[in-house]
Amino acid sequence: MARVLALWYLGGSLIHFECALNRPQVYVRFGQTALDPAMRHIWAAFVMPHITAFALLLAAFELAVVVLLLSKGRAVTVGLTASLAFNLFLVQLGLGYAAVPNSLRDFAVNRLANVLFILLQLPLYWVRFDRSVPNLVRARFRSSKSV
Repeated sequence: MARVLALWYLGGSLIHFECALNRPQVYVRFGQTALDPAMRHIWAAFVMPHITAFALLLAAFELAVVVLLLSKGRAVTVGLTASLAFNLFLVQLGLGYAAVPNSLRDFAVNRLANVLFILLQLPLYWVRFDRSVPNLVRARFRSSKSV
């Protein structure tokens, strides 16, 4: 499952890189669904004027999570923790879909996906990641060559 998360974050990184450079206006709507009014103000006053830089930082963060999740041992745990923290932030921020704030519909369209994503990741803290993905691929190629 951690390896599937890595693919998810790789896709997200590519999307944020493209949006940062070509469609930065798509990020406006995220600030409009934040639970905290102060966050909505910060988003409009500080984040949006610098959104290209923030979106590129987000793309870099997601690439770092990919590298960590494809690693082994403690690095995977660090990647999972970064992923969980990011998803907790998104629960607060929302996903940018119009809804009445603090309503059941708002929770369903702006926060539920991230809550579920968090719940799916929690059991991974009890999984051992003894080998990195590159090591697994190398071992697979070695075993297929010896057949």
